[in-house]
Amino acid sequence: MPPASLGFSGRPPRAGRRRCIAATLLSALAVFAAGCHHNTNDSGYGIAWVTLTSEPGGYQSEPFTSYVINIDSITLTDAAGNEYTALATVEPVDLVKLTNIAELWGSATVPNDTYVSATITLDYTNAEASMLVGGVSEAVKLQFPDAAALTTVSVTVKLDPAHQPVIVESFGTYNAIRLAIDFNLADSNVIDTSTNPITVTADPFLTVGIAPADTRLIRIRGPLINSSADVGTYTVYVRPFYDEVNSNGSVSIFNGPDTIYTIDGTTYVGQDGLNQLTQVSAGVTATEAYTTFELTTTADALAGKFNSVYMVAGGSLETNYTENVSGLVTARNGDVLTLSDSTVAGATVSLAEGYFVYSNPVTNVLVGPTTVVTAEGNATLTGLDYNSISVGQRISAIGVYTLPSSGIVTIDATAPTTGSTSGQVRLESTRLFGTLLSAAADTLSVSLQDFELRPAAKFNYAGTGTTAAQDVVADDYIVNTTHAGTTNLAGVAPGTALWIDGFVTGFGAAPPDFNAFPAGLEASAVNQEASVPASLEVDWTAAGTTTPFTTVTAGGFSINLANAAFASGVIRIGPEIVTLASLPASPSVVPNLVPSCVAGNTQPCIALFSFGTAATGITSVSSFPTFVTDLAAAITTAAPVTRLQASGFYNRTTNTFTANSVNIVL
Repeated sequence: MPPASLGFSGRPPRAGRRRCIAATLLSALAVFAAGCHHNTNDSGYGIAWVTLTSEPGGYQSEPFTSYVINIDSITLTDAAGNEYTALATVEPVDLVKLTNIAELWGSATVPNDTYVSATITLDYTNAEASMLVGGVSEAVKLQFPDAAALTTVSVTVKLDPAHQPVIVESFGTYNAIRLAIDFNLADSNVIDTSTNPITVTADPFLTVGIAPADTRLIRIRGPLINSSADVGTYTVYVRPFYDEVNSNGSVSIFNGPDTIYTIDGTTYVGQDGLNQLTQVSAGVTATEAYTTFELTTTADALAGKFNSVYMVAGGSLETNYTENVSGLVTARNGDVLTLSDSTVAGATVSLAEGYFVYSNPVTNVLVGPTTVVTAEGNATLTGLDYNSISVGQRISAIGVYTLPSSGIVTIDATAPTTGSTSGQVRLESTRLFGTLLSAAADTLSVSLQDFELRPAAKFNYAGTGTTAAQDVVADDYIVNTTHAGTTNLAGVAPGTALWIDGFVTGFGAAPPDFNAFPAGLEASAVNQEASVPASLEVDWTAAGTTTPFTTVTAGGFSINLANAAFASGVIRIGPEIVTLASLPASPSVVPNLVPSCVAGNTQPCIALFSFGTAATGITSVSSFPTFVTDLAAAITTAAPVTRLQASGFYNRTTNTFTANSVNIVL
């Protein structure tokens, strides 16, 4: 097995991205129980799937663009005070990259019991972070409260009494429960923009539940163990966060009739894809699945299995043993793509030495007739080639890394790579934001403002049209909505803000400029403000306040904007920033009472409301009336409210924020 991290002459590995093998409580029986294999019914141990996601944060219109720390371990405690280490495999994680998905950290094997709290240990020793400032990503200075040196910190979360994890013998995936960890970037950091560089004081705030407070897809990475066309599953070792060494258990992933497979540059659907997967090499084939979690029992334990929505395998998937890059195409000159990441100044480059480099300011990708091009999670876009890649498209490219005398990092995606006879480019679903100009059957036009936080003005659209006169114009961006799903813009007023998912039209082929396709679990590719996930973020002065609300009842609350300690408040909806001060009144914040958190979605989801600090512990409950009562007792002069973050949906018409989660720092 290759070493966990290899440096090379002249450029040592970046701090904070080390890989190591730590003690993990995983028995041989547990590994197979985590898949579809059978365990004995008297082992005394059960399985919990541990997932990690994050909530976005930053300073109003200046979001974090990277936030890299190590997650060290998770420990569970029962009512008698017994502690059991569930996972202890250290993993470096960029939390910004988990704001749209959850990642399966691993399968935790713990004694059969009911658990009342969880402790997560985080290592900030070599942490790194950056923020978007004026459209450019800049590194920030990270520190602990009182300017203390960065080190390891443990956060204990008191689990929701109404939904405590109940571990039972795990005979297979159908009775393994989920532990969903949610790291809150907004509530975990105090940002001082008056310094240069910006100073960020970290005080981690996170929650844990047996179901998430959202319905994001769950990404599962790891090498293939085996596949079974008859049973309808395939099994992988879990290697999360681009880990190339450790195996945090194993998991069987279930096929569906609409599951999209991209294997070695070819797309298959349903059973055809699973049949093809049985033909590839087990043990060496890298896989990455984007899944839902389906309940297999009605018990309070909320046990279930993972169903694949789409997956990528083999030579189509970048790994730490290939040289690859991901980012947005900001310009194209002939066969040279210029990339810039939506979350960093340059694209994210991963080298075969096994660590990441954030290039600055640009990265080039060379493409040509030999480049294999696929569309991730999409079986409709066929006949793709190197000219299918145009400006504004998010891609992942696999090729040969060079650093020419120009100093611009280059990935040659025309050259043979590991597991493939040529380089590969994978088109990934891209989200744009703009305001409606006009709409008709199967088409609309918008005044384009950005691609995934990157201002539209920063892109060079030369060559995108069939003629120079038809090159893309951001002020009149034309979208094909033939495949947009349930979109109906009849009667929608011009100027309405729209969030649109899909793929950019091929280079030299516009108009239309963009093809709308639903992403993930969305029913529609075109969404208006009220249906787009939003975040409410409020900061008070350092002294905090004991009266944060004007009204607070068992049905909701409103922020007291007249409070002298109120510092700032925004509603963040992707790139759209709505300041609370700009609204006619403070919005009503109400709990989401829809059982699945999103109407029509069948994934298990439990709204969760939390308060506390890393130092004193965090309390989480699913009952909003209980939350209001417990919070009122917890707020004191010695423990005032300093920050609040809520995730959910904002309805401007009613000025109501419907919260799947509320997190308050005392």
